[in-house]
Amino acid sequence: MNKFNWLQTIRLNLLVFKAVGLWPDGKGYKLNLYLLHGITTTLVFAATQCICQTWKLMTNLNDLEVITGTAFLSVSESLVVVKMSYLARNIKTFKKLLVMLNSHLFQPRSTKQVNLVAPSLNVWRFMYNLLGSSVTLAVIFYALTPILTGSTKTHRLPFIASYPFDTTSSPFYQIIYLHQVASILFLAYINVNLDTFLAAFSLYAGAQLDILCDDFRNIEPDGFREELLLCVNRYREIIRFVKAYNVAFNWIIFIQFFASTVSLGFTMFLLTVVEPLGADFCAFLFYGSAVLLEIFIYCWFGNELQVKSERVAVEAFHSRWPEVSYDTKHDFLFFLMKTQNTVKISALGLFDLSLDTFLKILKTAYSYFALVSRLNSDE
Repeated sequence: MNKFNWLQTIRLNLLVFKAVGLWPDGKGYKLNLYLLHGITTTLVFAATQCICQTWKLMTNLNDLEVITGTAFLSVSESLVVVKMSYLARNIKTFKKLLVMLNSHLFQPRSTKQVNLVAPSLNVWRFMYNLLGSSVTLAVIFYALTPILTGSTKTHRLPFIASYPFDTTSSPFYQIIYLHQVASILFLAYINVNLDTFLAAFSLYAGAQLDILCDDFRNIEPDGFREELLLCVNRYREIIRFVKAYNVAFNWIIFIQFFASTVSLGFTMFLLTVVEPLGADFCAFLFYGSAVLLEIFIYCWFGNELQVKSERVAVEAFHSRWPEVSYDTKHDFLFFLMKTQNTVKISALGLFDLSLDTFLKILKTAYSYFALVSRLNSDE
């Protein structure tokens, strides 16, 4: 059969990264125009927006309205910049992982195995489209809120921020308005593609475990030892693949979950203080939905990876190993013991990416919501 291209699933991620300067040709960055392009787009659209909003927040720490309206966005936007820098810093690692993924050892061995992993790839595509839709709707409502509420007359901007000049006079108001919308679109879509790109590595590892389980189900007694060796090599490469990915981005996963928890808490609070079904309400609703989906995607594919890794030993044990020679049985049982350790993605070893972790994040976010609500009522 023809070689299966695993990168076809994330082709849009790579195109976006390429367009904004995050995916250089070759093994990594060089001192050339492409590096300058990446630095320029980051400074103009990402760094400027983060700095202006953070400055507004830091100079108004006694204003609860500014804090609740700015803090969660500043945290989210700053995290996108951090994730971009981490991707750039670890670009060689991720390129190596993608080369490993398309290697001969990770290839499906039949059309049946291609069909076996297709549902997981389709789930990823569905979540990508769902997250992208939520983010798009959130940005649209944020961008149109001043227009829909008639606040443009008072020169309200889509996002609270401080600038070193008067933004209430023309044409500065219009320029900053457009810059904010463009910057948020830039940050939002970079974030969507970064999150789904990172989650795709858990997806790919899980798909490899699906293929490994199918290999065990179809091993015949004749040639069992040779097939076992191939399975062992595939399993070792999967473990190496997961460890390399986890080491590269476990800090980002930890920070992402912390930031998402804070953002969810503030968003739930803001939904209770704005006009129901108004422009602000819709903006906060779709933003909160996007944040929820963001962490759910990580947890879903991390959980799937754990579940599938636990199936490897079961599928291997149900193969026809009792019919082989004593030496082969000995090697097989030794491998079986190695598969007892669950393959998982963790954040600094403090918590694993799983549905249990997702529920804990929701509980913590609600605690933040209750705290902010109490502070607001006291004030």
